[in-house]
Amino acid sequence: MKYLLDTCFLSELVKSTPEQAVLSWMGERTETELFVSAMTIAEIGRGIERLAASRRQIELSTWLQQLIVGFESRILDFTVETASVWAHMCANVEAKGKPMAAFDSIIAATALEHGLALVTRNLRDFTHAPLVLINPWSVD
Repeated sequence: MKYLLDTCFLSELVKSTPEQAVLSWMGERTETELFVSAMTIAEIGRGIERLAASRRQIELSTWLQQLIVGFESRILDFTVETASVWAHMCANVEAKGKPMAAFDSIIAATALEHGLALVTRNLRDFTHAPLVLINPWSVD
């Protein structure tokens, strides 16, 4: 199985004390199984830009650049194909009265387009999309 890592998952990895369950889950995967959406890069970048100039902001900016280099060919862009998947998915979800936030819906469409399971803690944000969801924080 291959996986799309949600923003909350990547953010967990740079906490001063990340959840052990998340680290264990990550350690059980190979690099080639893991992908990131360009929208996730945007979300993380926005969060860093909103921080006051500080040592933490510099550290996170450096981490983001390393993440981009490390994932290079495994960062999935928002393409015309993704837009088509997104439009179809959003129309179906909205018809059920369950609209999704913009970034979440684009991340979900990216996972659907590429046949990836979405790794997230925020299951509620994606419950109405036809996705395989994985929550490494939950020990089952």
